[in-house]
Amino acid sequence: MLDRVNYELQQTNAEPDEALQQLSSREKQIGKQVLRVEDLRLVRGDGCFVDDEKPARQLEMAVARCPFPHARILSIDISEALLLPGVKHILCPQDIVEQSEPLTVLRPVPGAPALPYYALAQERALHEGQPIVSVAATSRAIAEDAIELINIEYEPLPCITDTARTIEPDAPVLHPECLKSNILAENVDQAGEAFQKFDSAEITIEDTFRVNRVTPLPMETRGILVNWRPGARRLTLRMSTQTPHLVRKQLAEILRMEESCIDVTASDVGGGFGMKLGAYPEDVLASLHAMAVRQPVKWIEDRLEHFRSATHGRESLHNYRIGATKDGKFVSLVDDYVTDLGGWNSSFGSSQLSSVTFTGPYKVTDAYVRRRVAITNKTPVGAYRGYGQPEVNFAREVLVDRLARKLKIDPVELRRKNLLQPSDLPWKTPSGAVYDSGDYPLSLDMAVKAINYEAHCKQAPNIRADGRRVGVGFSVFIERTGYASARFLMKRGSKFGAHESVTLRANRSGYIDLYTGVSSIGQSAETAMIQVCADVLNVDIDRIRVHAGDTASTPLNTGAFASRTMIAAAGAIKEAGEVFRDKTLRIAAAALECPASELMIEGSLVRHRQDAQRCVPLSNVFNRAIVGQGIPADESPGLDATAHYEPPEAAFAFGTAAAQVAVDPVTGEYEIERFILVHDCGTVVNPMLVEGQVRGALMQGFGAALSEELRYDDETGQLLNGTMMDYFAPTSADAPPVELLHTEIPSPVTPFGVRGVGEVGTIAPAAAVTNAICDALAEFNVEISALPLTPEAVWRAMHSPQFEQTTS
Repeated sequence: MLDRVNYELQQTNAEPDEALQQLSSREKQIGKQVLRVEDLRLVRGDGCFVDDEKPARQLEMAVARCPFPHARILSIDISEALLLPGVKHILCPQDIVEQSEPLTVLRPVPGAPALPYYALAQERALHEGQPIVSVAATSRAIAEDAIELINIEYEPLPCITDTARTIEPDAPVLHPECLKSNILAENVDQAGEAFQKFDSAEITIEDTFRVNRVTPLPMETRGILVNWRPGARRLTLRMSTQTPHLVRKQLAEILRMEESCIDVTASDVGGGFGMKLGAYPEDVLASLHAMAVRQPVKWIEDRLEHFRSATHGRESLHNYRIGATKDGKFVSLVDDYVTDLGGWNSSFGSSQLSSVTFTGPYKVTDAYVRRRVAITNKTPVGAYRGYGQPEVNFAREVLVDRLARKLKIDPVELRRKNLLQPSDLPWKTPSGAVYDSGDYPLSLDMAVKAINYEAHCKQAPNIRADGRRVGVGFSVFIERTGYASARFLMKRGSKFGAHESVTLRANRSGYIDLYTGVSSIGQSAETAMIQVCADVLNVDIDRIRVHAGDTASTPLNTGAFASRTMIAAAGAIKEAGEVFRDKTLRIAAAALECPASELMIEGSLVRHRQDAQRCVPLSNVFNRAIVGQGIPADESPGLDATAHYEPPEAAFAFGTAAAQVAVDPVTGEYEIERFILVHDCGTVVNPMLVEGQVRGALMQGFGAALSEELRYDDETGQLLNGTMMDYFAPTSADAPPVELLHTEIPSPVTPFGVRGVGEVGTIAPAAAVTNAICDALAEFNVEISALPLTPEAVWRAMHSPQFEQTTS
């Protein structure tokens, strides 16, 4: 379990939160290790995922996809497919233009023109797997047979799958109708005189770092079940999505419908990791089929489709530069990077947080970051856990270690020299982010101690009897969690808000129903919300039931992403809970014939503060409210409360990772012997949930760092490893030993001091392991600038020119 270092509020720059003061007078649910309430239904097989629903007269959908990375569609002949028994409806590209609008983008790239991306390709397909024709039939097998009977004639066109090549001036333009090059947009953030300081620095170092393209790979693939009732003019969708309310908004726009005619349910979702944000082409296709045939239509993504049509993540090139003094003080940080968007802009598009966190937890005033978004003939990129933070952390932290070697300064001391101190916070970075609070040096010191770094340094070079070299590497990091405000999002062009909403409603049994639009995607939001609600109301946790992810019954909200749920939801629960509590006490006061100020809720009762025997059950109070009988004359019937809460600022989690590896200098094979992660997510609502989130994210971080990569053929543009047989995602058997340590410094900008925790584990592994490998092979001057860190990649790095020169 997590080892926790608790900080008192006075050690931060924050004033004690009013809610924390209220909670301090009694036992808290926040901070307890409460078992997940979701698990009871999930382990019994009672979860309800998309494919669990099997309505009568259900049809199934299959999609004909382009086999080329870039091709002109010359003709489509569906005549034979229409004659196949069981085929009910076929959609072609022209049907889509007549019946729908292009897919909308929830998070546009600032300054970028719109790319008209329809549910079916029009004239040209820009990536392998792009939908061309869609079929609804009485079974998936029949629909796929019909696809085989459709004759689609293509003219293959030249393709570009190399990120560096696509931005060259002579590269063929993939969207000539609206762009003059393959750069969709260019965004710059800067402060001070970064280039002048870099050019005049006593020591400079730079390199270009290549970050691999990967897939989020959730356990449940994408899926949708659509039913259309024309008499009621009601389109209902059960979807595997992280954002039911936002998808509802998009589908209304795309299908030319009123939003009030659409309901989206996503109560149980088998993982998302950012991939299930927003509407996809298949969501539009299934809806159009259902509306045409007036029967339920289902589509469940298979793994071959997943690799070619679900959004990818990560791929980018970072040219990072550090300018420093001879004693190691950073004077300039510059990151000029390119992200690979793929063929189109998905709902959330390419990652943007590399620009926000590119300076990391370092005290630098002169810095520059430029992001260029490049278009290639690959599957579109979308959000993936971390959304740009793992990529830039890899580039920066590996370069920090190189600078340390160049200066002959210990890498830990170099970091200590440059880290922001608690007294520096809050700190506005050159990109405009505001770090709220924390103790960055403490997390570094804890990692150094836990990995026994002093002993390692004394033994250097550390060579085992079998010839393997042992190395230790570090990576300090920042994680932005949540959003600053709707005003910030509006400036970036985002089509959603920063707030979260909940409704609390009393029922006759004396229990409380909590309604939230946040889908249950494995993040245990239900359990955490119950704990916060129980604290605010002072009721037993088993008296609260969460109803999640249904747009028909929950207040409008944003969704489960960006490590934002608890930051915003805690505020909404607190505000709604206070209104709910006050009315409960007023009604109870009428029953007990005393002032409400003399009463308190405790467990399942409302009782007098001085006389515990003078009490009334919550069920009695709630029935009075619901029926409207026995309530004060000036009170209206009913007992529920809805609140919308927007955090004033983003909250920044932080920490340090340390890795110990043993490397075979002959083969490049290595073993991660120990991995330490020190992390701070502010006030911990539930230690077990935090540990689960961090360990799960670490596995995705290790996968992207060590073995995963979507590889495209340079000549044909074809995806080479688009199956589970040759895409090497780690299993639990591949997990290295992980030790979690935790500081707990409440954030001054969020209710209860919480920070997000969902993405932290993805950020630090790549840099920490890379630095450990390079430390182990320091005698050979090995440098690594690309992911993934396969044994072959390490072997190739050992056979670079500087290695050969060292060993000759």
